[in-house]
Amino acid sequence: MEATKTVGKGGSFEREDAEGRVMDEQKRTTNEINKKTLIQRIARSTARQPKKALLVSFAVSIILSALGPLIAGFELTTDTKGWRSRGTLVANREMQAEVLNLNRFQLFRDEDGSHWKLVTETETGSWIEFSDRKESYADPEATDRTRRLDLKGESLDFKTTFSIERHAGGGTSNRSLDFKDTCDTSWFSKFNEVLFEGNMYAMWKVQPDEDHDATVSSSALDENVLSQICKAEQNTMKILKDNNLCTTCSDGSCLPPHSLVFLLRQKLEMHETSCEELMKIYTSTVQEEFTDELLACTYEYSEKFDAATYMPGDMEVCLFDYLPNVVDANFGKDGNRNVRYTSSFFRTKNDDMEDFLDIYRSFDEADGETVRGVYNFESFFFIDLVAELATNADVLIGLSSLVLTIFALLIHNKSPWLTLIGFLQIIVAIPLSYFGYTVIARIEFFPLLNLIGLFVASAVGADDIFVAVDKWNNARNSSPKEATTEDIAEIALPDAAGAMLLTTITTSVAFFATCVCPITPILCFATYCGLLVFFNYILNILIIFPSLCLWDIWQQNGSTSRFVDLRNKKEKTTDKADDKTVESSDDESPTKIQTKHRILLLLFDQIDRFRWPLLVACLAAAGVCLYVALQFPVPESMDVRLLPSSHPFELHNNWGVKLLHRELWKPVAVVYVLFGLDSGDTGPPNNPDYLSKLLLDDTFNPSTEEAQLYLRDFCDNLFAKDFAVQLEKCAINEFETWLEEQSSSATPSSAYSNNCNEAAVLPVPESAFDPCIVAWSKETGNISVLQENGKVRVLMITGAVDLEVTSSLDLIATKWNEFESYIGDQIALAPEGVNKFYHASFMWWYWDVSVQMTKTALGAGLITLGFASIVVILSSRSLVLTLVSAVTIFFILVVSSATLVGLGWELGFLESICFSILIGISCDFVIHFGHAYKHLEGHVDSRLRARFAVVNMGPSILAAAATTVVAASVMLFCSTPFFTKFSTILLVTMLYATIGSFIFY
Repeated sequence: MEATKTVGKGGSFEREDAEGRVMDEQKRTTNEINKKTLIQRIARSTARQPKKALLVSFAVSIILSALGPLIAGFELTTDTKGWRSRGTLVANREMQAEVLNLNRFQLFRDEDGSHWKLVTETETGSWIEFSDRKESYADPEATDRTRRLDLKGESLDFKTTFSIERHAGGGTSNRSLDFKDTCDTSWFSKFNEVLFEGNMYAMWKVQPDEDHDATVSSSALDENVLSQICKAEQNTMKILKDNNLCTTCSDGSCLPPHSLVFLLRQKLEMHETSCEELMKIYTSTVQEEFTDELLACTYEYSEKFDAATYMPGDMEVCLFDYLPNVVDANFGKDGNRNVRYTSSFFRTKNDDMEDFLDIYRSFDEADGETVRGVYNFESFFFIDLVAELATNADVLIGLSSLVLTIFALLIHNKSPWLTLIGFLQIIVAIPLSYFGYTVIARIEFFPLLNLIGLFVASAVGADDIFVAVDKWNNARNSSPKEATTEDIAEIALPDAAGAMLLTTITTSVAFFATCVCPITPILCFATYCGLLVFFNYILNILIIFPSLCLWDIWQQNGSTSRFVDLRNKKEKTTDKADDKTVESSDDESPTKIQTKHRILLLLFDQIDRFRWPLLVACLAAAGVCLYVALQFPVPESMDVRLLPSSHPFELHNNWGVKLLHRELWKPVAVVYVLFGLDSGDTGPPNNPDYLSKLLLDDTFNPSTEEAQLYLRDFCDNLFAKDFAVQLEKCAINEFETWLEEQSSSATPSSAYSNNCNEAAVLPVPESAFDPCIVAWSKETGNISVLQENGKVRVLMITGAVDLEVTSSLDLIATKWNEFESYIGDQIALAPEGVNKFYHASFMWWYWDVSVQMTKTALGAGLITLGFASIVVILSSRSLVLTLVSAVTIFFILVVSSATLVGLGWELGFLESICFSILIGISCDFVIHFGHAYKHLEGHVDSRLRARFAVVNMGPSILAAAATTVVAASVMLFCSTPFFTKFSTILLVTMLYATIGSFIFY
């Protein structure tokens, strides 16, 4: 019988047989080395030269990290660019409409085909956000502000603008406005300049809140309320004047805002009096008269307002420069004489919105008890600017959570050395992932959303560090005291690398699965986070393990430096004292480790004791939560708010929709019907700075008689449907009217005489159709007809649907289906040459984004579950363990989702992004426990394996969970919803991942 004992260093063993003979040591060592796996040999090699391995790893990592910005540059996109789907049916259609509109004027004027060649052979650059489209689609050569694509008065996406030439205002006041002979008071009567020129305006809400007190009867017309508004306007005007941000009269004073106070002054002809003097005259009798006159103005304005053209009629009864911004939509209805919401529109200088950033919070908001005011601008730019600044501030708050990661590493590792190296590893992983993102993945676009990856890097990186350190400590504690660093490395590195590899693969795939999302920022975010997880793993192997080898060598050599280990005692003067210190230190560490393990074993015993009741409870909870999670609501509208609901800008938006002018000028979504274009997107899906080539339908031929007659009747048939709104007369119908006029005219234009073959109505002879309609479009400036070298290439019909951004998704889907069904039926009836048309709308595109986000959340979840199951079954070779792992991950997902439903979440833009993070990190703890469970060698019963897994992986999992929870808690103090929701989902996921892995698994 053989006996074995360890006698040498570095894994050299000597075996004594029964006869006392000793095998040749060199031969034995060679045989043992040959039996070692590749990773064991790498581990021993690293342990022999840890300094060299560490320095080389750091050097290579830093060089590669520097190459990313050097080769690809670095530009953080802080705006909302790219939040559109790409590559879907809806997106491909709207993409072509987008490219066409951006180039429409140039194509209309193109005489030699050069611009057609440009847009059909190269991708159009620059993504246009909705709020910028009105200016970006404008005629680049026009100086008249009304000379846009909306020549007939409609907006490109929402019909909210109008032809200024048709109507200058809501009527001319009969009241005196000579309070300032040096002021241009015509502004007050021009509704378009007051309401729709991007002016700053205050929204006033009478207090207390009527939603909480049904007996409230206070009105903005009450003396105490109107007095507060008057004083607040005066104070705000002073601030604007001091900062030269208001339009002034020649004497330097600001033009007063259009408001109830202004109309009262106009009624009383007291423009120069103070607020106090004005309120003295504003008796109850005057208030009644003023209310009656406002009611008369409101009735007349609403009655004469043309909803089809968005034009107010001429006012006859109203004696004020009345505009419907001064009253809410309920004023005058069912005998209501109270004004709960009103506004004050200031004539501001908006050349540089950033000038308002430092002062807008100092504007007078009244007392807040009688009435409360909030300020914003009619344009989108200012709120986007403030939201961007708030987001940047929240990023700094989030970055501060990285400091907590350092403390967590220090508390767990009890070594400043390992903490420093661990933190450096997390930091280096960020630019190294950027190298993979830009140089390897070839992605140029880097949205602000990617900064969330920093927190992912922190959480995943810390988790890997905890695993590596604990695996090393476990290997050291279970080995003989004389075991060398090489011996420990040979055990710890393969064990930890295997455990981390499984979670790295699963988490990376979870993020990469989200790349199925056709929305650029989500795709980029998922790619970057997946790379962060991968490179954190690589750096953990290359940097943390050499550092652990150095740390172990120092410890074995009797280091007393607290930089190496906080538990080390100060160096003593005698050898005896030194030996005692080492012994004391040695005694201390196992005692602490045993205490930690004893607690986990106690927890395990209690869970094991009640395992069946707990299992039933967990399954019941999962069933209930599954039902709740399936009720995860989608948003009622697609209006994404970047600021919290309590922010003044959000209050301004919510109160503003109550005004009468917002009800009268309720927008409708523009829909284009495009003939002559194929749908498609040739641009890169991961870069919104490049759109698509213009894809022409080479089969388009409207010149045949059948095609002409079909196109003539198409417009009337379409707009006879309830779901379609006509904004303008179709080009083909205007063309026929022109033919009738010209054919009967004694002096027809040369465009008609030279090109139309004396045609009076449609159909025009086929040979004359193209030259005739092109000549007409040039003469009339109708850019719905676009030609290339005399041949009609594109014909556009502009209509609308009764939708806006705040419309419900169900309503939008209904309108889409109605349009899609009708267009499909019409295509089946269309003759050859005009039977490949389609409809496109910004609203459809906006709706498609929400649909794709929901699909991504569900699809990525299924991919993650499937892949995690594959990883478990390959690593464990156990169907039972695979089933349990999959069910546990499913438990974590459904319980987390149900909790979010309980918190009132909807599966919108921000929530879908957070959901992808939930999927990515929900499976880590389960994979860790599964690896440890199978790692115990030999035929061992399941209970002992479970105890082993809890003892060996429990500390790492609890440390990772605690670190993530503390870091996420910091971000609860952020102001923007995205960061608070991100922190919430981290907290929820960590909670249920810990419960699921310790109790359910």
